[in-house]
Amino acid sequence: MNARAEKPRENLPVPAPAPVTQPALRRSLPAAIAEFQSDAVELEERAPPRVARMTLYGITALIAAAIVWASVSSIDEVVVAPGKLITTQPTIVVQPLETSIIRTINVTAGEIVQKGQVLATLDATFSQSDVDQQRAKFGALDAQVKRLEAELAGADYTQTAGGSRDELLQMQLFGQRRAYYMAQLQNYDQQIAAQAATITSSRNQEAVLANRRDTLSQIEGARERLYNRESGSLITLLGSRDARLDVETSLSAVQGRADEAEHTFAKLKADRQAFIEDFRRAAMEQLVDLRSQRDTAAQELKKMELRRDMVALTAPADAVVLDLAARSVGSVVREAEPIVTLVPLNVPLEAEVSVNTRDIGRITNGKEARIKFDAYPFQKFGTASGTVRTVSRDAFTPSQQEAATQTAAPYFKALIPLADPRLKGSDEPVRLLPGMTVSAEIMVGHRTVISYFLYPILRGLDTAIREP
Repeated sequence: MNARAEKPRENLPVPAPAPVTQPALRRSLPAAIAEFQSDAVELEERAPPRVARMTLYGITALIAAAIVWASVSSIDEVVVAPGKLITTQPTIVVQPLETSIIRTINVTAGEIVQKGQVLATLDATFSQSDVDQQRAKFGALDAQVKRLEAELAGADYTQTAGGSRDELLQMQLFGQRRAYYMAQLQNYDQQIAAQAATITSSRNQEAVLANRRDTLSQIEGARERLYNRESGSLITLLGSRDARLDVETSLSAVQGRADEAEHTFAKLKADRQAFIEDFRRAAMEQLVDLRSQRDTAAQELKKMELRRDMVALTAPADAVVLDLAARSVGSVVREAEPIVTLVPLNVPLEAEVSVNTRDIGRITNGKEARIKFDAYPFQKFGTASGTVRTVSRDAFTPSQQEAATQTAAPYFKALIPLADPRLKGSDEPVRLLPGMTVSAEIMVGHRTVISYFLYPILRGLDTAIREP
């Protein structure tokens, strides 16, 4: 019965099964074969999704664009060098001129001092004693010089108001020498006057005797004529002749005395002038010698006054006290021992940085730099700019103190003056002081991004496969 019942159903038309949609395959397979493949084969033969293909293409394009960008774009090459701020002028070291004792210390480290301010004072006993002694010597020499100048000028030498004992002594000596000088001249004048009177008297006697001689000659001539005519006696003639000869003898004696008096007169005048010249010559020679001694004493006095004034150690310029010697009041300091070290203010600042030896080849004068200060974070206060002014020609080896804070490798020094003492990016006033630690970023060039990936590879290839 069931068989019969099912038989008519077999005769009914059977609807065709719905077509099954097969995913696209990468290879052309007959549908009949693809229908009987396993799931793994079906997945293997299935074409990738469009999203996956687009993702792959996007990543590939992104990598290609990154390579192109890295090959074309460049970034700044920067050499970082640590250092500190220094002044363009060296630090000022205040030292004593000679060994002395400290009396006062008037400043402390970090204090700002003004030009001329007293930093410390030393004992002035010895220097003041030397100044007083030299001043007395100079005063004595100066008084002698002025006295001689007055003698040579013929002027009076007077003691100045509040004059010293030396001036009083020189004034007394001036009076004695002038009295001696005038007495000598008066003596010569009297002798000259006496000789002049003798000359006048002799010339008068000479004139009288000459007249008598002429008269006696006439008398003798008349008596000789009478004797020749035998009108007169021989005795009378001889008497007249004897009288004439006697007068001529007296005349010759008077003429001799007159000539001698004239010579004596001339000699006395010459002696008087010689005395004057000798007196002035001796005074002039003494004046020249004393002037030289006075000038020397004046220079010595200046040095001693400077030495005395330097017992007060003063600041030569506006500065900050950087360091004080480990000395107290009453301590003895040696000659030229540093007492106070000052850093001048109001002078341009520059950064002294240490450049590693491996970077020095790329740093030259004129390279721009950006300076960061450890005391002022650049994120808040900004940075300063500058240009490399000079680079040392040789490397420096760190000292023991420097080696404790940095590597012991040699380094080069570079000086970078600050273009502007104000920090860029900060409205707050900042104070830049010598000694502040800084970090200088020196711009040495440009470099493509891809070189950062290629250079290590090239360096590795250059040094690889070289082992023996």
